[in-house]
Amino acid sequence: MTAYAVVTLNVTDPDMMARYREAAGPAMEKHGVTALHVSPAPKQIEGDGPVPQIIVLLTFPSREAAEAWNTDPEIADVRAMRQNAGESNIFLL
Repeated sequence: MTAYAVVTLNVTDPDMMARYREAAGPAMEKHGVTALHVSPAPKQIEGDGPVPQIIVLLTFPSREAAEAWNTDPEIADVRAMRQNAGESNIFLL
């Protein structure tokens, strides 16, 4: 069954984020990940919490595929790039 994840990003190192974007494609392809939507300027329509700079909606073939993508030691360096580019949170739906 298809699984979804929401990624929130606040970029503090644009150069590192650019490197991450280049490396992320093959890592995503390996696990069947698709970015359904990338919002570089999300608009908050309810609540008053902090708004991230970027929100990404990902889809995976299954929940297991999402968890495998998140823990795959072969792409740990790619995850580290994202984490070092700023603050990121990933919510598996």
